[in-house]
Amino acid sequence: MTGPGADRGSWPRDGVHRVPGAAGPVAAELADRGWDVAVVPGAADDDALWDGLASALGLPGWFGRNLDALDEVLRDHVGPTALVLARWRVYARARPERFAVLLHLLRDWATPDPARPSDPARLVLLTD
Repeated sequence: MTGPGADRGSWPRDGVHRVPGAAGPVAAELADRGWDVAVVPGAADDDALWDGLASALGLPGWFGRNLDALDEVLRDHVGPTALVLARWRVYARARPERFAVLLHLLRDWATPDPARPSDPARLVLLTD
């Protein structure tokens, strides 16, 4: 995968990608390219992850703070959406099983559905 600064036609593509570097510059470039960007700060535990997701996505206080609720919220989001998980390794090391499930959910969300070609583009970037 190519990263920020690459030819505008080749980056970014739908899916889940690891991108070296800090989340801020990556998010700024995505915003410049017209993406709706949500940056989730690094989290060492479930509470911090849910707090970060809720804040980044502007979720209401009654958000369910579980994977089913996250899946529903993400699928309802309109427009080309880039979810940037900053310092993702912290959570992956602290909660490897939960991170694997989260990553699976995000991969499904970011993979285009050929049956719905009008769906907006979705992207997940994992930054250092």
